[in-house]
Amino acid sequence: MTYKQYITATAQRFNATTEDIDILLVNQSALIPNPEAQADPNVAKRALCAEFATLIPLANVSEGGYSVSWNIEALKIWYEATCNELGITPVGKPRLKNRSNVW
Repeated sequence: MTYKQYITATAQRFNATTEDIDILLVNQSALIPNPEAQADPNVAKRALCAEFATLIPLANVSEGGYSVSWNIEALKIWYEATCNELGITPVGKPRLKNRSNVW
């Protein structure tokens, strides 16, 4: 499986379009120089986490009898679990620093 296939399969859960995937791959070209190369899941997950904010749906839609909503809590859980798996501090989480040596 290539990086592009891996990221496309994963990002489809978030209703990402092919254009979103292309933008993600361009933005993460330093991490993934060749999207057609054999995928390393950790590298692909790192790229997804780095671009996570662009994958989150921006609005709920409700018109007449038609309604679309997103399970934002599930998205947050996926993001935090993936960050924990990779040893990354999720964006927006406070970082604790040891200041005990100051005293």
